[in-house]
Amino acid sequence: MNCVYIGVDATNPTLILRIRSFLRAGVTLTGFTFRRQKFNRDFRPFWNNVHLGTTVDRRYLYRLPALAKGLWRMLRHGETFRRADFIYARNLDLAVLGCFAKYLTRSRAQLIYEVEDVQAVFFRPTLQGRIFRAIERWLLRRADLLVVMSPGFLRGYFIPTQNYDGPSYVLENRIQTDDRSLPEPGSREPWARSTEKVVIGWFGTLRCTKSMEILGRVADELGDKVEIYLRGYPTETGMAEFQEVLQRHPNWVYGGEYTVPDDLGDMYRRVHYAWCLDFLDAEGNSPLLLTCRMYQGGYYGAVPLVPAGSEMERWLAKIGIGHSIAPDYAENLIAMLRRFDIEDYRAERAEVMEKREIFREDGRDLQGLLGCIREQQPAKATKPSDRH
Repeated sequence: MNCVYIGVDATNPTLILRIRSFLRAGVTLTGFTFRRQKFNRDFRPFWNNVHLGTTVDRRYLYRLPALAKGLWRMLRHGETFRRADFIYARNLDLAVLGCFAKYLTRSRAQLIYEVEDVQAVFFRPTLQGRIFRAIERWLLRRADLLVVMSPGFLRGYFIPTQNYDGPSYVLENRIQTDDRSLPEPGSREPWARSTEKVVIGWFGTLRCTKSMEILGRVADELGDKVEIYLRGYPTETGMAEFQEVLQRHPNWVYGGEYTVPDDLGDMYRRVHYAWCLDFLDAEGNSPLLLTCRMYQGGYYGAVPLVPAGSEMERWLAKIGIGHSIAPDYAENLIAMLRRFDIEDYRAERAEVMEKREIFREDGRDLQGLLGCIREQQPAKATKPSDRH
């Protein structure tokens, strides 16, 4: 199959994961991607790629000139669009661009709308929120398939808010790796050698200031009995303010940025628990998502910590692992860590490792998606969650 892939940031780990999935499945792909000047700036796409320009996070009005230029650059590649079997676009603005490009180039490709996160503006009862929802409804009527990263997005937003009853497919961001020979939990791994303290790993886009506040309280209360190990980039606070937070907490350790999947094994084998709590959009997207950290940590044996009442708690409950933390989050986490017993933890980690293949993308999820597109029968999609 031939794909045009339109992406918001060529350096985004989940975008790279998705493109790698398509290429491994034998899809011929041309990317049309923007960039955001946040992290991984030296990254160069390993796929055939057309650079569309630079955009910014969330500031939608500031994106308009860049989006207009991006559309013009797409139209200069009309033959690529006409050869495509499907146009795969992440997020609303790029899916709208894809829709315009499809019709202006007279492409007959199917239009696939992927939603990585439901942004906060879509939940707001304001004029701005109503405008964004109306644009999305316009797009949904023209898209051939809606792809979401979590069933919570359908249940918590698209069905009740957008009254969407069209074809959809749940394509979870499971970890992709060829490493199938992981060692069983034991004394050789860094977490097992950390006998004097419990290590919590928070990795990825460090954007949740409430998580920083909670982990700061935990660090202050437990002192040298706990370590907060961080990798990634702080997008909401900026590096300068983040460095100030680090200086206030000697038991916070920042290991810098990382690459996926190369660094994941070393990161998660160092920690006991994977921090999967997110409160950036607490009244909307956050309780509905399935974060990449849950899959990555679970695959390498780190026990996931998730918010009580969230989609992640529902997902993990099916396989009987992880810990859900209820408000007051800091106090409840502190109480849990005070009860920490290394032998109980060894058994818990061993159970996670026994089930680690559940967290891994083995190709079936992506093949299911391609089957829907190929047969032009997306309504018959089999959701990956049925595998649990």
